[in-house]
Amino acid sequence: MLPDPLAEIEQALSIGLELPTTAVERLTGLEGESLDRFRSLWNRLGAEEREALLSAMGEAAEENLVLDFAPAYALALVDPDPSVRELGLRLASEEADPDLLDTYVRSAVADPDPDVRLAALEELGSYTLAAQVDDWPAEVQQKLEQVLTGVLHLPDADTMTRRAALLSLSFLTTPQTELEIRQAHLQPDLRDAAIEAMGRNCQEIWIPDIRAEMHGEIAHLRATAAQAAAELEDAELVPDLIQRLSDPESDVRLAAIHALGLIGGKDAKAALSELLQSRDREIRAAAREAMQDLLEGEDPLALR
Repeated sequence: MLPDPLAEIEQALSIGLELPTTAVERLTGLEGESLDRFRSLWNRLGAEEREALLSAMGEAAEENLVLDFAPAYALALVDPDPSVRELGLRLASEEADPDLLDTYVRSAVADPDPDVRLAALEELGSYTLAAQVDDWPAEVQQKLEQVLTGVLHLPDADTMTRRAALLSLSFLTTPQTELEIRQAHLQPDLRDAAIEAMGRNCQEIWIPDIRAEMHGEIAHLRATAAQAAAELEDAELVPDLIQRLSDPESDVRLAAIHALGLIGGKDAKAALSELLQSRDREIRAAAREAMQDLLEGEDPLALR
């Protein structure tokens, strides 16, 4: 008979030992009596212990995608400790459960802790992405758009808050989102976030703007534009990315290499093949990884 996972976990936490992976994995799919017992344990633990347990669940879920810790994450979202709530928001967003959308919205606009509000705003991007890709009902998409646009225009919102709202909004391909990205692109403190948002928005309308930024004077914006091109994955930007392979800044060159691997095509493959002979070890390593991405894109069954 297997030992009780809750007893194992409580004992490990009480004496400061690493949580046993097998016991954590057995907390998947909690319901009924098992969930009640978990809730009882959860309420007995201190904040640091709850956070440690959540972290162990997150690591286990990353290693094994079939594990379902949603019931535990739901407890974390309403935890009295802000660090636990923040971690819960990060972990629960992986599934973008529509039943938790209202909790995320409330956390984004009304949580008393600024770090929790920021986390909720950033993780709402999982919801806008799911809403766009899975074609969620129009009223849900409108709700997301309204909330994020509202936060973006709060008079006292700091730059980090506005960036988070813009980037989460950017997955929605709506006229309002396009307007917000264009307006943000004109603001110095949001310009790089707007370029990133263009990539996330995945529309051809952004190709001229991304191209212009790739050839601009500011190095970190050139790198951001190359990263946006990687998100867009449009072959029209391959010649511009190839030009950036001779950029004076290493970060720009590396971003261009990564983008070429994701976009693929004959010209990208030729450019990456040449870089495999580079004297620069970092460039060779990046080109090798990008080439692997490119080959897998041509043949999804190819092994690394």
